[in-house]
Amino acid sequence: MGEGGRRGPMSPDERLKQMTKDFNLTGDQQSKIKPILVDTQKKMEDLRNDSSGDRQSMRSKMMQIQQDTNAQIRALLDDKQKETFDKREQEREQRMQNRRRGAPGGPGGGDPGGPPPEN
Repeated sequence: MGEGGRRGPMSPDERLKQMTKDFNLTGDQQSKIKPILVDTQKKMEDLRNDSSGDRQSMRSKMMQIQQDTNAQIRALLDDKQKETFDKREQEREQRMQNRRRGAPGGPGGGDPGGPPPEN
């Protein structure tokens, strides 16, 4: 008990469960996607544990791993699932952009209409 608000990476099982719900994955798709998620988690952990690199190179390696993972997963989806997957990725990318710019992380923070109001 007690890890309710924890932010951080989901386990491969949690991600697969979420993806199954989001994309209505078949059993066959789930069995092909799970090893990809497990492999991705291992690569990310190895990268986090390797303290020799600088933050910038670590970040670019993580982004590359994520892109490779997305490409592998996307290849296993049907057209309708790909459409939903692409939409989710765009939303995730938008949230990352907002976070990098220091925009507030509240819901609906994707308003491109100028700087956030100062209070």
